[in-house]
Amino acid sequence: MDQYHNFTLEDFLWDPAFRNWVLKPTREDEENWQNWLAAHPNKTEMVRSARDLVLAIAPTSALLSNFEKENAVRQIIGNIKSEDEFVETSRKIRLFQPLMSIAAVLMVVAGLSYTFWTYSHKQQINYDELVSTAADPLIEKTNLTQKPLLISLADGSSLQLDPGSKVSYPADFKTGKREVYLSGKAFFDIAKDPSRPFFVYANEVITKVLGTSFTVRSYANEKEVSVAVKTGRVAVFTRKDPEINEKKHSRELTGVVIEPNQQIVVVRESVKITKSLIPSPELVDSNVSPHNFEFDETPVSNVFAELQKAYGIEIIFDKNVMNGCPITARLTEMTLYEKLDLVCKAVGARYELIDGRIIIEGEGCKDH
Repeated sequence: MDQYHNFTLEDFLWDPAFRNWVLKPTREDEENWQNWLAAHPNKTEMVRSARDLVLAIAPTSALLSNFEKENAVRQIIGNIKSEDEFVETSRKIRLFQPLMSIAAVLMVVAGLSYTFWTYSHKQQINYDELVSTAADPLIEKTNLTQKPLLISLADGSSLQLDPGSKVSYPADFKTGKREVYLSGKAFFDIAKDPSRPFFVYANEVITKVLGTSFTVRSYANEKEVSVAVKTGRVAVFTRKDPEINEKKHSRELTGVVIEPNQQIVVVRESVKITKSLIPSPELVDSNVSPHNFEFDETPVSNVFAELQKAYGIEIIFDKNVMNGCPITARLTEMTLYEKLDLVCKAVGARYELIDGRIIIEGEGCKDH
């Protein structure tokens, strides 16, 4: 992100990556920009005002061309000659009235005729609202310690609540379903009971399981909700899903279904759902021992099959191409991605992570 060091306000306004962070932020984008701002505090005022302008003056149905829109913004900021002058001007604007109003007035003065829109969205659903609508009395637990708090539930399930997080649940679960409400992060280990699906309500996201272990992260001040599976299968859908009632009452897991070492990330404002592998996949086969990853002239197709079994992640490859590729390697004490890097390099292949799966591509081994 070194190029942003010399950016002007106008440069920020029309930079695609910057606009994407403002209008469709992800957790990764937020972290990258916050780190950059921490390293460049002199740009804080400019970035804040550029964000406000992107949010305040983006038109829903502009009658002007892109060139004319750019000129309009130039007229707004055209009188700002230096960064110091910009900071002072920005400060004065905020002292008198909201930036959106100032921007609108300036646009009118400039003779513009297209309609503004305020970057808005439907009111987001938070933990307090969810708890207030619960039909049964709830017990609330808040973790005020610096360590995970173990909480046991009436059905034999348990959860580890992260510091600063809270959860609400009934003293006893009624026939038909089990429901809890989360704000923050928790790891759930759910007792299997197909007749009573288990639901975790976390802001706009609903997680449904029959019996498995998984982690939900849903903080009120974060723009995303994530669900990551350790064992079993989990179904995830949102409150805006048109088939929400069918998915809640179905005896099957319907929605976006994820399996071990997979995760779902939901952007709260746009309800965009992304399915992927977790950053550090873990072994899911308890029978795996270190020697399982020691290979001697083993066909690479067998190696991929062993990795798939050990990590519970589907690995897709052309068996006809890979069967003739023997490898000798010791892959113990390596992460999954390190194993894949080494194996693929040995046989001239490459891999991609797509929709929570590993796709292997290559032409196979050349004859010696």
